Amino acid sequence: MTKISPNMQRAVRLAIAGVAAAAAGSGAFAQTASVANTGLEEIIVTGSRIQQSPNSVSVAPIATITSEDIKKTGLVRVEDLLNNMPQVIAENGSGQSISSDGTATVSLRGLGSFRTLVLINGHRMQPGASGFNAGTADINQIPASMIERVDVLTGGASATYGADAVAGVVNFIMNTHFEGVKIDFDYGFNSYGQKSDFAQDALTRKGLTVPDSFTGGQNRNWSFAAGSNFADGRGNASVYATYLNTSAVPGYALDYAA
Repeated sequence: MTKISPNMQRAVRLAIAGVAAAAAGSGAFAQTASVANTGLEEIIVTGSRIQQSPNSVSVAPIATITSEDIKKTGLVRVEDLLNNMPQVIAENGSGQSISSDGTATVSLRGLGSFRTLVLINGHRMQPGASGFNAGTADINQIPASMIERVDVLTGGASATYGADAVAGVVNFIMNTHFEGVKIDFDYGFNSYGQKSDFAQDALTRKGLTVPDSFTGGQNRNWSFAAGSNFADGRGNASVYATYLNTSAVPGYALDYAA
């Protein structure tokens, strides 16, 4: 018979006591959890461990323009609102004359409107542009007065939305419960002091002159919106209309263009 040393006996006793204490603690915890869960009524899952493609869960930068931001700018054209963002280029906007067809399309990062997806409340916007940009969305159809916010996803989102979202996504969140009547009017013009010495010298050598200063290119923009809720707020009907008139800016009236 092998004799067990006192130290070994003490270690065995401590191990048995530890196992017993752990089992008792586990039973107490299970009992407590069982008692606590008797009043459980709802479980909300906010995350999932289901494996997905890395492209579907990667973090992409999103810039947002709220209705309060729109009010502070005083702008009434949607393309002018987006042009305040460095990552947005409004093709065929109000500042372009050559090859302009009166529509306004969005190009993120300058990659082209064909690679930028435009959504309204998460749904694809219908095509409205013409000419070279035919088949892309014309954001002139969106009234600035009814925009709640604009979310601009500047990272590539083709894995989620398709090939037309290579440059990113612009999502217009509209006010679907607009009530009342709203009328906006905007007037602006261009002023230039003819300060190009190089152009003035060239015109003088050719015997040409231009006015000392130029004022023109007046913009007149009217916007009307009206809406009303019905069925205790479950429905809404809204109408809007906009009108824009821009005066021409002839190149011969500007020294550097003449």
